[in-house]
Amino acid sequence: MRARIRALIAMWAVLGLVTPAPSAAQDPPAATVTATPQQFTTPQGGTLSLSLDEAVARALENNADVAVERFNPELSAQDVRGAEGYYDPFLFAQVSKRSADTKGTNLFSGGAAINEKLDIWNFGVDQAIPTGADLSVSFNNNKRDTNNVFSTFNPVYASGLNFNLTQPLLRNFKVDAPRLNLKLTKKNREITDVQFRQAIINTVAVVKGYYYDLLFAIDNLAAAQKNLELAKKLLNENEIRVKVGTMAPLDVVIAQSEMAGREEGVILAENALAEAEDLLKSAIFPQNDPLMWRTRIAPTDRPSAEPVPVDIDAAVQNAIANRTDMIAARKGLERSDYSLAYAKNQLLPQLDLLASYGGTGVGGTQIRDAEGNPLPAPIQGGYGDATSEVFGFDYPTWQVGFNISYAIPNRSLKANAASAEISKNQALASYRRLELQVAAEVRSAARGVESGFKRVASNQAARRLAAERLDAEEKKFAAGMSTNFFVTQAQRDLAQAEVNELRAIADYRKSVINYQRVQEAGVGGGGAAVVLSGQAGGQAGQAIRSSAAAAGSNQF
Repeated sequence: MRARIRALIAMWAVLGLVTPAPSAAQDPPAATVTATPQQFTTPQGGTLSLSLDEAVARALENNADVAVERFNPELSAQDVRGAEGYYDPFLFAQVSKRSADTKGTNLFSGGAAINEKLDIWNFGVDQAIPTGADLSVSFNNNKRDTNNVFSTFNPVYASGLNFNLTQPLLRNFKVDAPRLNLKLTKKNREITDVQFRQAIINTVAVVKGYYYDLLFAIDNLAAAQKNLELAKKLLNENEIRVKVGTMAPLDVVIAQSEMAGREEGVILAENALAEAEDLLKSAIFPQNDPLMWRTRIAPTDRPSAEPVPVDIDAAVQNAIANRTDMIAARKGLERSDYSLAYAKNQLLPQLDLLASYGGTGVGGTQIRDAEGNPLPAPIQGGYGDATSEVFGFDYPTWQVGFNISYAIPNRSLKANAASAEISKNQALASYRRLELQVAAEVRSAARGVESGFKRVASNQAARRLAAERLDAEEKKFAAGMSTNFFVTQAQRDLAQAEVNELRAIADYRKSVINYQRVQEAGVGGGGAAVVLSGQAGGQAGQAIRSSAAAAGSNQF
């Protein structure tokens, strides 16, 4: 089973790490991935250069959520194995030895003290058949040795061979409890396979989102540092102007205050970068390791933010046909069908065909004739005589009959059938509701891609205008036509515009990831939170937004 799961993961890797995006959308060209599982070493500190494909591959191999989900298909396979075990042949045997002494109490007791020894060796096999039938074969043997003077044979061997068949003809003919259990466990195994695939898809989406959050955190820190350098530059220029007497000392104090505020922005951005790095590490590394936590991750991919073509109708149809939660829901409907068919079958009368056939044989040493007179010389015989008669069916016995039973008015089974019908209708209604939810989610994700790209274009334009405004204000300030307030305001506006552009690009990349995911898997699987379009990635995104706000919110 583990080999089957590894092969499944490798297959998804070969197919492009779970449905790649269009080449111009977000991801760099996919690296060549072979079906052989990669073995990644745990970093020992320093810097780890990491591509997006390698981050995904490490997550598929090491992610803790995936490791937990791997056990579910194995457990469900054992459930199937257990259900199939009902049809294993059941062997039984009895071997015993007994001796009994009894006191003679009348003329016909056979002696004053009668001793009887009995040896038993019985064997058989019972086999359940997938038609609801039960077939058993038994081979019974015993040896009786006694000092009873009236015994004709001593010792005497007795054997019997019997075949017994019980076959339901109405209730339990098409389906019975063991066959229902086997069908349900097989369907459960299929569902756990689908859920494991869902965990893989969601893990890939989460890791990609963390990767893009890390890229944003790095760029956000660079923007905060650049903003701080601008403040330092303005402070130096103000100090020079104060020295030559062209500016009041208060302007230096104002510039120092602005620089202190921007230093706080850098600190917050550094913390946000550490948070984003830790989230990615927890998703791609196998276990807690101090050296792993000290490793710095250097992303090597810089995906572009090119437009992605969106076909909402096709995406909705694809999601309804292929999404993991839709597939699992359809398999759940099949489970309901199985249960309903069984419940309806149980409403039928119990009519069982009973058939048996067998033979007996007796052998041993004859010491008296039929009238009880002692023979001049015993006629030797033994166990072989008994088995010869058994397998020759010299003394056959057969029986054919029917067992019929039916409860009136059969309210319990009718209630069970009605409950199964209601459960099937409820499952069907839930399936229709899920279809609506999936369609709405796909449409929302598609709009997120379209609006995300527009956000990128808008924020890029805003950043260019902010840069032009800052350049104009600096020139005016150098010519004595502007003030500290307008220059620092323009610097803050540019810094905020740069952060907004970076955030828009990261959100757009993640909206494309989400657009892919909503067509392949439902939320859940492996306990991973799925990246949603237009939102920051969990803790890292929240921390980054806080640092960006702090970097651009200081006012006089």
